Amino acid sequence: MALPARLLLVDDEESNRDLFGRRLLRLGYQVEMAENGYQALEMLHSRPYDLVLLDHMMPGINGLEVLRLIREKWSASVLPVIMVTAIGESANVVCTLRLGANDYVTKPVDFPIAMARIETQLQLAFADREVRRAHDFYQLALRASEEGLWDWDFVAGKLYYSGRWKCMLGLSDDEVSGSPEEWFGRIHPDDRARVSAQVQAHVEGHTTSLATEYRMRHKDGRYRWMENRGSASRDATGQVIRMAGYQSDITARKTIDPVTALPNRTWLDQELGAIAAEGRRAALLLLDLDFFDRIEESLPSGGAIGFVAAVAARLRDSLGAMPGGVTAVVVRSGEHQFGVLLRDASGPGEARQLADRLQAALRAPFLIGEEPVFVTACVGIAVSYGDEPGDHLLRGANEALRHAREPGAGRCEVFQNTMRQQDLAELRLENDLRHALERSEFVVYYQPKVDLASGRIVGFEALVRWNRPGYGLVQPNDFILTAERTGMIVPLGRYVLERACRDTAELRRSFPGVGVSVNVSGRQLAEPDLVDHVRECLDSAGLEPSALRLEITETFLVEDPEKAFGMLSRLRGMGVGLKLDDFGSGYSSLNYLQRFPFDTLKVDRSFVSHLPESHESAEIVRAVTGLARSLNMHMVAEGIETQAQAEWLRDLGCHYGQGYWFSPPVELARLRELLERWPPTPMMHPPTRPEIGDSSPSDHLPNGCPDLFDGEACCRAAKE
Repeated sequence: MALPARLLLVDDEESNRDLFGRRLLRLGYQVEMAENGYQALEMLHSRPYDLVLLDHMMPGINGLEVLRLIREKWSASVLPVIMVTAIGESANVVCTLRLGANDYVTKPVDFPIAMARIETQLQLAFADREVRRAHDFYQLALRASEEGLWDWDFVAGKLYYSGRWKCMLGLSDDEVSGSPEEWFGRIHPDDRARVSAQVQAHVEGHTTSLATEYRMRHKDGRYRWMENRGSASRDATGQVIRMAGYQSDITARKTIDPVTALPNRTWLDQELGAIAAEGRRAALLLLDLDFFDRIEESLPSGGAIGFVAAVAARLRDSLGAMPGGVTAVVVRSGEHQFGVLLRDASGPGEARQLADRLQAALRAPFLIGEEPVFVTACVGIAVSYGDEPGDHLLRGANEALRHAREPGAGRCEVFQNTMRQQDLAELRLENDLRHALERSEFVVYYQPKVDLASGRIVGFEALVRWNRPGYGLVQPNDFILTAERTGMIVPLGRYVLERACRDTAELRRSFPGVGVSVNVSGRQLAEPDLVDHVRECLDSAGLEPSALRLEITETFLVEDPEKAFGMLSRLRGMGVGLKLDDFGSGYSSLNYLQRFPFDTLKVDRSFVSHLPESHESAEIVRAVTGLARSLNMHMVAEGIETQAQAEWLRDLGCHYGQGYWFSPPVELARLRELLERWPPTPMMHPPTRPEIGDSSPSDHLPNGCPDLFDGEACCRAAKE
């Protein structure tokens, strides 16, 4: 007795399913039912069926669309489909046959005719299946001379192998027992469970054939990549009695990069494991091409592939002879990353010398098409003395490479244990940072902004500090970059803006006219709801828009000028002030200043710190001051730390200043105290003209400006 055929009956009418289904079950068929096309497709993709009975008219996705999707995956000989359609719909019958239906029956169903058509299609499908199975075994026999043939007798519980199969693994006849456990035992532990599940799925009839890839242990202890194809033979009850197939060695295909013909990352992982198992010394260099994305965009279509291949060839040709029996192999370990594995290296010195040689070789231009392409590479080096796992060597080289990339292009670093400690510290920092907001660990400090002409505090800049448990008060330089990288800068920036608006609104009740500046990162500016969030903060705090000024870095303008213009224009339209931060230290052009709606320039502290002694800094600050005046913009100088700097900037015409000469950043309560008793002490000197070479201050400034105050006393008061 043959195994009952499994049929799928698809009809949206429950009465039709019950009536048709009961008739089929009484005839001995296995019948499963679907009430719509979506359910039918899901069932077809989850288990095999011998035939589908498919209703034409169904809500949602109709029978014709289901048929079309079936034929995209299964041919008419593999999965027969009989359409069920209404009498008189000859056009629909023609359409279904053209779409690939094997046959049709009409409603109301004439069951004897329907059963005859079902049996006919099943017989044709089973006959075709036997032909294909015979063809597969014939092909199997043809391949036996080249591939490793295997035959699994399920009744005897034994595997038989061809001579070629044993040769692939370096085994002789007496080294193979034929037990299934031995076969699975040779498969790599990381692949074993997957292969076992695939074999079981085929035995249970969930797949039409066995097709898998895995690593198998060679006699020399190394693993080779194998491809395995096979199929099962069953008895009359459907039980598997035999499974046979062939095994191919695909190590070259799995371990060689097709673009460069170099060993790939898979090969490197295997080789590092083998070196560690043998206890051999080794060094690994990882070379990452700098600015590869920019190079790729500049090349014509397909040019990047040729460029990578050219880099690979040059690296391979530049290895040269290695000293003391050291062997070197170049590997393509990533899209734009290469590795060099040095077997039996005595220490980092050999690897460092090779890195210098390879970096020098890459400096010569590559001719891709008609244009020369220049490239540099950062290098990370790690050394193993044969006493640690292979993945430690790769991890160390990656950590060294990461440290090499941080300062810039074309650098080389050798792994040190301190790097791993730094990475662990960075990981702890990131984890703590993610919890800091919910634990209310961030504190907003304020640094006064002083009108240099009158000496009054006119505002302040909001600066975040992190009260990190176990570390005390952490400065922004120690966590802002991590916040940017992880995206935490967005919720952190929102918190600072909300807090600054509330605090400023409270202070303005006692000190009308003061305003606040808040730094906004590029990540925040990329948020589509930034303008709405600013408006919500102002409304919630009851703060006038003119009391808020947002500080924007130059980098954001360069990355996406069009988006920046739209965002800043909307903010300026609300009445919020806009300050260009750190002017002169980045990429700003006069075009940006004319185009974007800034009302204030903030000159970078790197120029202020050298005043008034440096002629170059003085000329730059003088030029920025003149530029701000000509564009009718305010100017703020940050980082003022001496009385001489404050006086020089005041006499030059700089409007505002901030820095430790006036006050360090302080908490809200301390800021209120400063506002109440400011200024504490008059300055010693009245305004004078700066004396730097032949320079002189702008003639429009009055010589009778009020004196500034004693910065040292201010700093002492702020720190009390």
